[in-house]
Parts: sequence; structure tokens; C-alpha cells
Amino acid sequence: MKSVYDELGERLAREPSVTKRSGPRQDIGILLFAERDAIADLWKAAARRVDSGGGSQDEDLRDAVERLRPLFGERA
Repeated sequence: MKSVYDELGERLAREPSVTKRSGPRQDIGILLFAERDAIADLWKAAARRVDSGGGSQDEDLRDAVERLRPLFGERA
């Protein structure tokens, strides 16, 4: 199974043009822009987890991962 991000990455490898105004490069940009808040939350939760050595922040990290799972996790 592949994630949406994995599929776009494969398309980008096949069509690496940086001059085209559409295609997988733009799609990845749109995907990441659309989920920028979730990515920031994931980073903050992971940073808190690392900085504290674990504990109550696990729920924050789990929530951030679940928000990104449809994009970066395997698809059914």
C-alpha cells in the first residue's frame, strides 16, 4: 500500500520538470500547504516528546499523527 504522498513522489520521479506549472511538484506543494497546520502540530508534539523524555505529550503526538495518517499513511 502507498500513501498519497508516496504516489505523488513516484509521479515526481517520472516527471521531474520544474518549469511546468502543473503536475506532481505542484500537487505535493498543495498537499503540504493544505496540511501545514497538522505538520506544525506534529513537529511541536514530537519536539515536546523529545525534550521531555516522554509522558503526557504522547496524546498530542498521537493526535498529530492521526491527522496526517490519510496523507502519509498506507491507503487501504
